[in-house]
Amino acid sequence: MSTKQLDTRQACLIILISMLSTKLLSLNSIISYDMGNNAWFTFFVSFLIDLLFAIIFIALINKIDMPILDYIRKKFGYAVSIIISILVGIMFLFKTTEIMVDIYLFFAQLIYVEINRVIFVACFFLVLYYFGTRYLRSIGRTIEILLYLILFSLVLSVIISLKAINFENLLPFLNINFTRTIQNIVSHNLWFGDFWFLFFMIGNIKKEKGTNKKLIWSYVLSSLIILVFVVIFTGVFGSTASLHRVCVIDITEVSPRLINQARFNWLVDFIFPIVLVLGLGLHANCVTICTKHFIRNSLKSKNTISGAFTTAMVLAVGIIFRFTFTLFYQFITSIFFYFNTFSQYFLPILILVMVEFAESKKRRIKYDQKNAT
Repeated sequence: MSTKQLDTRQACLIILISMLSTKLLSLNSIISYDMGNNAWFTFFVSFLIDLLFAIIFIALINKIDMPILDYIRKKFGYAVSIIISILVGIMFLFKTTEIMVDIYLFFAQLIYVEINRVIFVACFFLVLYYFGTRYLRSIGRTIEILLYLILFSLVLSVIISLKAINFENLLPFLNINFTRTIQNIVSHNLWFGDFWFLFFMIGNIKKEKGTNKKLIWSYVLSSLIILVFVVIFTGVFGSTASLHRVCVIDITEVSPRLINQARFNWLVDFIFPIVLVLGLGLHANCVTICTKHFIRNSLKSKNTISGAFTTAMVLAVGIIFRFTFTLFYQFITSIFFYFNTFSQYFLPILILVMVEFAESKKRRIKYDQKNAT
């Protein structure tokens, strides 16, 4: 068994961090703009949809014993595997850029009034390249080390905001516009689809006792953590929720006594960015995996070159949008979501059909060979 494979605990933590990094900083505010106090319902429905696709990839984990892109290349040819790796790579390229723009927004609003973009790009370069050239197992180990620190920051942010929660802000309950909910889910699908990390775990995770159940529970529990946060965020800010762009930080600034006496909110301000950096690295690593598959096997230093190429692509997209959240958001929700809808939700079904076709063909060949003897 390869020492580069993830164990089940690391795989579960990767799912947790991927979800926290894309949803806790600004997504609550964005969706609250359209959905008001029913923003939680958009999250809830999206999580249900994503759970179904997570189950598809978990089923493939049980069927396939090699990395999925290698499997597709072996069964359907190099060209098909390249097309899929490009589609998935582009999807994760923009997911990575989304986190990077979020980080830039976070530092611009909370840490520095004016950021030297050259220095910031240099910092991004180091983070993207480092995580892009690691194996998922290495990132999983890093998350294990930092897990309790991350959980501490989340629990502290909730504790600080408890006294400010007004559950009347959630009323009227279930006064939901279903059409608007679906529109929000589709237009903001880039922020969801965390089940795709399971795609990269196919053939790269140790199949231990209870692996399937643990992966499903990790997704469910991560979803519940985010839903609880959405409810708290809405309960604190009510109709003004959409005005608070740095959500997980803003809820720590609603208790004047805690802020004035001890500045406990600073702990969250400085610890939560760890989640963002890890999420950025995880998504960049997935782009690198797709890039490595695209590069010929005969090329030397494939991991290094792929990591450098991934870093350059992510930074290029960020620079095109000038690290401006508004420009990036408008592009994602008005144009890119068409591509992402296909890649994120239709591609898994296509891959499942392809695998079932290959496995049924394999079974027929074995059956014919058995009858021939």
